[in-house]
Amino acid sequence: MEDWTIARAQARMMRTAITCAGVGIRDLWREYHLLGGTIDGLEVDVYLHHALYLTRGDRDQLVRAARRLVPGARIPYTRDLRPDEWLPDP
Repeated sequence: MEDWTIARAQARMMRTAITCAGVGIRDLWREYHLLGGTIDGLEVDVYLHHALYLTRGDRDQLVRAARRLVPGARIPYTRDLRPDEWLPDP
């Protein structure tokens, strides 16, 4: 799966999860920032609407933040969607 496709899937699933839980984008950004994230709230909003590409690290940090805000959310990390790139060393 292409990285751009993964980014869009993660954004869609994240936006759906936080919207259904009544969590705002500002809350997501705040949690992400507390976890050490470096992008701003506007970039988070733009990413969630598929208009900005984020690195794997930023996306996975947003996933972590969303999972903390929405327990039980099934938002995949990048490694979950590209398991062939995350094989353990022999």
